[in-house]
Amino acid sequence: MFVIGATKKLQNEIDQPIENVEEYQNVPEIYQWHANVVTINRRKCLLLMNNATGLNLTLFGLRKQQFQHLDSVIKGSLKQLFQLLGVEKKVADQMLDAADEIVYTKTKSRKVLGMLNEIKFFSEDMAAGKAYEDIDAAEINQFNNKELVFSNLEHIKTYKEFIHYFEQQ
Repeated sequence: MFVIGATKKLQNEIDQPIENVEEYQNVPEIYQWHANVVTINRRKCLLLMNNATGLNLTLFGLRKQQFQHLDSVIKGSLKQLFQLLGVEKKVADQMLDAADEIVYTKTKSRKVLGMLNEIKFFSEDMAAGKAYEDIDAAEINQFNNKELVFSNLEHIKTYKEFIHYFEQQ
């Protein structure tokens, strides 16, 4: 089960019940995420970040219909992200199996929200001055996960933090 802490902006976009965050305290951190909706180049984008590792996904140009089926959009996009980053199949399958059930709650971590704001800044910067069609989402997601440095993570880069988490299991 994935527990996604949705910001107020995202709550307004989705037609899903917002559960009480306290009911899902026992879900392992690796299956907890935060999500926000931002506007980049006049298009709605979804930012999704893992609470435990900072692994993140930026989806560009989402339309209303995609917000109505956000669970399947997230699962399919995470599968593509894992392939892009070269995540081991066993690990990717474990994460995607957990994504079969997704519940939405209010946000609970200011640290993760701060990291989401950094992702927004870098995604805007990489998309600046480009036509929407010229934005390379794969390049931006790869940079945000393999190159971007977060000082509040033990292993600094989110991809390394994600891999390290599963090596410890």
